[in-house]
Amino acid sequence: MQLRRDERTQRTVSAAMNTLTILVLGAVFYYIWFEYFRTFAYFYRIGNWAVLGIYMVLLVVFNQMYGGFQIGYSTTGDLIFSHIISLFFSNASIFILAMLVGRRVLPARDFVLYFVAEIAVVVFLNILNNKIYYRIFPPRKSLMIFEQEDPSIYQRILKYQSNSYDIQNQIPYDSYISDEKMIQSYDCVIAVGLTPDEKEYLVSRCYGYGKSLYLIPDICDVLINSATNVYLVDTPVLKTNTFGPSQIEKIFKRLFDIIFAIVFLVITSPIFLVTAIAIKAEDHGPIFYVQTRLTQFGRKFGIIKFRSMRTDAEKDGVARFASEHDSRITKVGRFIRSCRIDELPQLLNILKGDMSVVGPRPERPEIVEKITKDLPEFNYRLKVKAGLTGYAQVYGKYNTRLKDKLLFDLIYIEHFSIGLDVRIMFMTFKILFKKDSTEGVEES
Repeated sequence: MQLRRDERTQRTVSAAMNTLTILVLGAVFYYIWFEYFRTFAYFYRIGNWAVLGIYMVLLVVFNQMYGGFQIGYSTTGDLIFSHIISLFFSNASIFILAMLVGRRVLPARDFVLYFVAEIAVVVFLNILNNKIYYRIFPPRKSLMIFEQEDPSIYQRILKYQSNSYDIQNQIPYDSYISDEKMIQSYDCVIAVGLTPDEKEYLVSRCYGYGKSLYLIPDICDVLINSATNVYLVDTPVLKTNTFGPSQIEKIFKRLFDIIFAIVFLVITSPIFLVTAIAIKAEDHGPIFYVQTRLTQFGRKFGIIKFRSMRTDAEKDGVARFASEHDSRITKVGRFIRSCRIDELPQLLNILKGDMSVVGPRPERPEIVEKITKDLPEFNYRLKVKAGLTGYAQVYGKYNTRLKDKLLFDLIYIEHFSIGLDVRIMFMTFKILFKKDSTEGVEES
């Protein structure tokens, strides 16, 4: 059975499936809690129901954050992964609460067995939901319109979103103008590299025909998107944000950075020790690698990382990004890079004030100089401190195009809030376990 593909119907079906998933997981938790853990913390009857309510609220919050509700947009594997992380944080929160109230330590075995049972339920439900969803809503018939053809966009959609989008035609903008009614034959339009006038015209046509438009933004689009409505005269006026975080926000952000760095330096100290021993044992070279990078306002500082490459990695004196199968990376280095362990010493940079927990990743001065010759706006990233993690790291990959990284970073700067920082930190936990987030730059 196939239903008419429109956003409202899709949202309704997706919401029904997500609601069913949460209710089933709530039922599983209800059974386990009331059967095995109810007496652990000695909650009263209403307290046990309150625990169930808190658990389901946590599930909804974490799934919303990690993308567990993106049926029809994310792959089955990504949905399952998002649900598993959401379950972990929800379960951990509830059982920590139970241990604090009960003043007893919950056996780790019980927690693990319950978690495994939930994972089995999540895997089954997500496979079932996606099969049903794509039976009802096959991939969106898509038209790609471009001014300058960009095959990488098409290739990435094929690689990551083939279940959601079926690009049936790719045409230059001039061909579209000669037959603009052709978009009525498609479910959605993807626009790439159009001029402002072309985008304005296409937005108007898609709106008129009731077609979804996926627009690859440029820098102006990102800046305008964060603009504020003001009323100066009898016409709509938009004022762009050019100030970044306020002074109060900067103070709170700095306090948070210090607390975070101290806590995680203590927690990860065993990892520091094991990593240092492994690096030293492999080639007897230095443990740490200090490199000049740029932070806020273009100030230079020495970033500290665990060494993951050979000591002669840049003996020719040329700065370059690491490629996917880079021979300069050591065996230990390949592992610690895949797990992001090589970044941990940057907690010291955060304590010193060179970096923040969240912000654009710092680049080398010579690389920035080279990039800004073709993309001068790349310097806009220097409006805020460099970060250990960031918007571009969470939503992009290591090999994401430089312009796309810039757009991600500008979105973060223009929409900055402490809440967004917290969200990015939670999202970082997810990408630590995703291999494609650490893909290297393709070798030419």
